[in-house]
Amino acid sequence: MILINEASVEGRTISYAVNKAIIKTIKVENDEIIDCYDIYRQPSLNHPLLHNHTIQMRPSSYPKMMKYNSFGSLQLTQFWHKYGLCPKGTIPIRRKGKNYNPTLLRKHHYPTLSTSQQDNEGNHEYATIKVHGNFLGARAKINLWKPLTETPTEISVSQIWVSAGDEKNVNTIEAGWEVGQSIFGDDQTRFFLYWTTDDYVSTGCYNLLCEGFVHTSSNVALGCNFTELSTFQGNQKDATFSIYKDQNSGNWWIQLQGIPIGYYPGSLFTELSNTATEITWGGEITDEKSKGRHTSTQMGSGHFPSEGRLNISSYFNWVQVVDENNAIKDPQNVVKSVTNPNCYNLEIDDNHHNTNGYSFYYGGRGYNDKCQ
Repeated sequence: MILINEASVEGRTISYAVNKAIIKTIKVENDEIIDCYDIYRQPSLNHPLLHNHTIQMRPSSYPKMMKYNSFGSLQLTQFWHKYGLCPKGTIPIRRKGKNYNPTLLRKHHYPTLSTSQQDNEGNHEYATIKVHGNFLGARAKINLWKPLTETPTEISVSQIWVSAGDEKNVNTIEAGWEVGQSIFGDDQTRFFLYWTTDDYVSTGCYNLLCEGFVHTSSNVALGCNFTELSTFQGNQKDATFSIYKDQNSGNWWIQLQGIPIGYYPGSLFTELSNTATEITWGGEITDEKSKGRHTSTQMGSGHFPSEGRLNISSYFNWVQVVDENNAIKDPQNVVKSVTNPNCYNLEIDDNHHNTNGYSFYYGGRGYNDKCQ
């Protein structure tokens, strides 16, 4: 066990109780710190609904017909691996930074076609597809980029939403990648999760910033950046993100590149306690109009599908749902939702199903002659 003096770690403090749960600490560049917690003493187990929770170390069931050969072109490593690894029996937790401000971290409204929704992060714009029905999960292979954000408090996200409920009862589980300086402290492309049970009002959070997500992987840390990204007209990197419900435990598991990362216990949810009723895939940005015009924050690669597809625009490949019979299949009766096509757009790819499954290209640069 490594005991860290409270005053010695870059001005940040950790309590003695938390200190006892930390087996190893890894210092990364730019003051980033990874703490390796005893898996049985991880903070999420302090959630009131998880006091007597027995950790499920690995999924007990998987969706039928899941193709394990479609896990993307990314050799999964995270930047912190260069500085050390967490021992078996521990889980990596990225420590909150010096400038951590929880008031900036309430996420966003569930994607709709409305452009009038506004909160403390600004207006939200989307380029997504969605399906309705009864589902036990979803997945997709998502292209990895580093979009530019105009202000430190704007975000650019590419993700999957798995949800149920409506209005104030919306439950969501979300997984994907995000650039958000106010959340992560820099402009790197980072793996993230999010959840809520009341439409983002008072429950849920990013990653492990509150209790809820039970982490089981010792190799993958939430909120950490990817080591490989796509380049314009160059090499493309993508990763497969999966959210699905374990049929035996009722827990909602997250996988990245086929690696089980951990799960959201079914007991956390109300509307998602049975099945999801809506699945959404795509991009999202926030627009603060800080210069009195539309933001130039990019979505995806920052290029429209109309500028060119592969190597230029961002993509989602192998877009699939897990139906109520626990079988993976292509989405049906898809609804395309684009809030402002002059700023960001989406085009479904009908020509490469044999190689890429159900796919679409999406993204844009924001502010331009037609996007004011």
